[in-house]
Amino acid sequence: MDHGFFQILLTVLIVMDPIGIIPYFLSLTASYDTKTRNKIITKSVLLAALVLAIFLGSGKFILNFFGIKPGAFYISGGILFFLIAFEMIYSRPTSRRVPAEEEENHHSFVALFPLAVPMIAGPGLLTVIVTYVSGGSSWLQAVRLLLPALAIGLGCMFAVLRASLFIHRILGIMGIFVMEKIMGLILAGFAVQLIYNGLESLGIIGP
Repeated sequence: MDHGFFQILLTVLIVMDPIGIIPYFLSLTASYDTKTRNKIITKSVLLAALVLAIFLGSGKFILNFFGIKPGAFYISGGILFFLIAFEMIYSRPTSRRVPAEEEENHHSFVALFPLAVPMIAGPGLLTVIVTYVSGGSSWLQAVRLLLPALAIGLGCMFAVLRASLFIHRILGIMGIFVMEKIMGLILAGFAVQLIYNGLESLGIIGP
């Protein structure tokens, strides 16, 4: 595995934010027993994998169809990542309670929305995919790096959600809060670098 793979893997894990989703997940599934909660986890991860696979196969086609240059997408992706990082850094500790009517929905619907989309396969992760498949390397090379990174990310998400009650007891709200700040700082730096690469790719600034 080369440096490029670990960079993609780190980006996927930060944007996916498995730890940060724990309070929301526990609140959303509070009315379900452990067996039903585990079914929701499995379904949500599989549905997210399906969405990501579709986008992985069609992301570059979408850019070509609309005539969007890779540099322009780097900049838009960098701005989006910076906004996500800003929210992660400046958010306050919260239990992320959701409306009661959402908790009463059927668990299959909960697995699809909001867990699979947009919590797991959200706009940030879709941007990661399109950013890398539209880069300088070939589509096949990008997919070769993205597939294992996304698989590991989804595996981590599955494991974290299955252990969410234990992790929440160990870290608490403040522990999760601090981890989000650290990941937000890393993502902010990546966002600025992405914007710089986009400006360089479009010839707006020199190498």
